[in-house]
Amino acid sequence: MTYKANRKQGIKVRKLALSSLLFLLLTSFALGQETRFGVKAGPNYSSIVGDLTDGLKFRFSGHLGVFVLVDLSYKFKFQPELVYSSQGFQFSSDLASIQTGAPVASENDFRNNVQLNFLTIPLIGKFALNENVTVDFGPQFGFLLNQVTIIKNLDEIDGTNLARRTSISGDFQLDYGAAVGLGIRLNNSFSLAPRAYIGFRNRLNGLPGNVQNYNAAIQLSVNYLFR
Repeated sequence: MTYKANRKQGIKVRKLALSSLLFLLLTSFALGQETRFGVKAGPNYSSIVGDLTDGLKFRFSGHLGVFVLVDLSYKFKFQPELVYSSQGFQFSSDLASIQTGAPVASENDFRNNVQLNFLTIPLIGKFALNENVTVDFGPQFGFLLNQVTIIKNLDEIDGTNLARRTSISGDFQLDYGAAVGLGIRLNNSFSLAPRAYIGFRNRLNGLPGNVQNYNAAIQLSVNYLFR
């Protein structure tokens, strides 16, 4: 293994270790308070917003994770989370446009689904409006695990339209932003949590000019609290 490969692998390990350490530290803090542990899961609706995003569409995916609910006061709670979140976007491309390099007025021939798989750490504050509804907000950090691209040829209608699938490592690339939403208590164990996330890190730092775009996602979580 080359020095460059060793260095990249070391960076990956350090980022993963730091993210795990952060969650463990927050959990240790939580153990000193009145706490409950829980699990969460639900759908994502995500895309990329900003410059150079014409033609990109939102895609459905999902998330799954664990969290700790810390009672700090009657009105305010703290909820650190560790969540696997599949995000990304989709778009269509025209075969003739690809071949000639010029746009043409015809139907799209290829459907491209880009899946960005993150390990995310939302640090959520929960302000109670009443006994059953909270306003949720806080920073969120994400580490890109990998990028999976699936390309399907829509013109192949004879049953041979097998999707081409490629996967590349995300090298634990850091993403960060803000999350805001609601917590809706259904009973002592179950709650719903609609939430929106917008990234603050520009995904186009390496391009010339003042171009920028960001990860964005809408989530609906079903949360279960253990007693």
